[in-house]
Amino acid sequence: MAFVLGDRAVRPLTADEVLGMVAAGILDDNEPVELLHGMLTEKSVKSPEHEELKARLIRWLDSTAEGHRIRVEGAFVVPDRTSLPEPDIAVVEPGDYLRAHPSGALLVIEVAVSSLRTDTAIKPALYAAAGVPDLWVVDVAARRLIVLREPGPDGYAQETILGAGDRAEPLRLDLAPLDIADLFGGL
Repeated sequence: MAFVLGDRAVRPLTADEVLGMVAAGILDDNEPVELLHGMLTEKSVKSPEHEELKARLIRWLDSTAEGHRIRVEGAFVVPDRTSLPEPDIAVVEPGDYLRAHPSGALLVIEVAVSSLRTDTAIKPALYAAAGVPDLWVVDVAARRLIVLREPGPDGYAQETILGAGDRAEPLRLDLAPLDIADLFGGL
């Protein structure tokens, strides 16, 4: 994705450069930014609904955490070296992530309160390129879950929208189905 400012091309940052900036103290590790297609984008302030839904999802995922690890808002390595997305929740294989961020996941979940466009139009191609088999986008305003599957070079081939009365089952995790009405209950 090429960017232009006036009549000049904008040189994108790489994931390695941004990680180097964090290591050198140029960027604070807690700076609310995310690298997407070479640009440092500002992350939204998390609303109470966002945090509550994220907590409910983590509690559901953690009920049987055997065979996987849950990472919250951690960097995720994708083939596009000018992007370093930070999914709200990434369920990854057990492993040692002390020296490197994961580059694969069993399930990625984005909770979208004010980030729906980014979470449905920008990030899916990045996760699909990384081979993430199951991407869920929680559309808080519409009280629905968008399930994206079958990753390929052009993004995800399958999209399913679930609402109240539906249940979601992850492809690669042995968990009880997630009841969508329960997820949004009381909101």
